[in-house]
Amino acid sequence: MRRLAPAVAVLTIQAATLAAQGRGLREVRPEGYGGLHVVVAQPLGEFRHTGDWSAGLTGFLLFGGAGLGLRLDGGYLQYDSDYRGYGVTTSSSVGSLGLGPQLTLGHGRLRAYGFATLGGSFFWTALTEDGYCGCYDGDTFFLNGRFTTTTQLGTGLLIVISRRRPVALDLGVRDVRHARVRYVPAGGITDHGDGSYSVERVETPVRMRVFQVGVSIGLR
Repeated sequence: MRRLAPAVAVLTIQAATLAAQGRGLREVRPEGYGGLHVVVAQPLGEFRHTGDWSAGLTGFLLFGGAGLGLRLDGGYLQYDSDYRGYGVTTSSSVGSLGLGPQLTLGHGRLRAYGFATLGGSFFWTALTEDGYCGCYDGDTFFLNGRFTTTTQLGTGLLIVISRRRPVALDLGVRDVRHARVRYVPAGGITDHGDGSYSVERVETPVRMRVFQVGVSIGLR
């Protein structure tokens, strides 16, 4: 991660500079893209022993359009969820936000892209009571919350399905790495049956392989 971070920073500066130069040379409105993906994440490394397969959503904005652009990428994943009865649910999640360059190749129906981002992520675990009997209002208790840094490298394929307003099916995969962080592992909350819970915490780096499918839409 230490080696990747400087490279991402340099590429980000270059992407922003080239995008600014492109706007100065062409008297047209700047173009960009936005997208939303449904994702499934496979735990890797030490996280294989403490996490689980995750599901969630990611979204992005790409400034600069074709060629080299600047990508703002955010995501939410839930790696553990358990309904414990009587309206009580526990869940463990991670949210992330990153910025970095994206290179897109091709101008036809099929376009390949690759990107790298550097940013931050937040791990949290919550216990939610939904007041299922109507006797009281629901409430959420946060049992753990930690910030850390994150990097990701991704690649994908755009299959253009509309050119009038650019719309493409977006298929891809990315390697996501969160720096060492303290979090609640999957299955780390124990219900003692008397209304009390105990919470286990571990501290490891977290790595995931994230598979995505979604849409990318041109913005003008």
